[in-house]
Amino acid sequence: MACRECDTLQRIPLVAPGNKVLCRECGSFLYRHPKGGIDRPLALMLGGLLLYLLANAFPLITLDIGGISRDTTLASTGWALYQHDMKLLGILVLATTVVAPGIIFGGTLYVLTGLRWRKPLPGIRSTLLLLSHIHPWEMADVFIISVLVALVKMSGMAEVIVGGGLYALLGAIVLGIAARAGMDIFLLWHMLEGLPAQRHALERGSDAGEAA
Repeated sequence: MACRECDTLQRIPLVAPGNKVLCRECGSFLYRHPKGGIDRPLALMLGGLLLYLLANAFPLITLDIGGISRDTTLASTGWALYQHDMKLLGILVLATTVVAPGIIFGGTLYVLTGLRWRKPLPGIRSTLLLLSHIHPWEMADVFIISVLVALVKMSGMAEVIVGGGLYALLGAIVLGIAARAGMDIFLLWHMLEGLPAQRHALERGSDAGEAA
């Protein structure tokens, strides 16, 4: 592994759960082995996915203005922007608050399931690579802050009723953060390379390189 601070290339050991590894040159953090193994983040991600589905199924907030009620769902926020001549912003909101979190929850569960039961599931390597690139585009937590600010501003103009979807989305974000705290990307890649099919592929690649 190359240190992210001083670029020193070094072989690093696998440590017991609860320990971390530091760079031998500058002492910077390299990786840690969280406690609980795969079971804890797998359970948290499963719970987060269920809450995320509920957040998409139920209204986030309900506005009551003069006896007229209007519900707002997670998907309808981006669609409303799209319909009001803000197409690019609407697509961006849908991508970062609906599509990206869904891919992260589903993809992470797919990878963790394969690693937990040591099954080389189809496309598991590509899925882990996709997750490492798409994670910065998840903006559900920023969306929650925006909703709370909007609730404060609208409270004087209309009666605002917080729906179950907002609570479910908040719970999904918390469980997602807790799940990621129990995972380390280096450890996931190491476990992936230890799967039977992945290990055989690496051995075949090494033999081909020696023959060349």
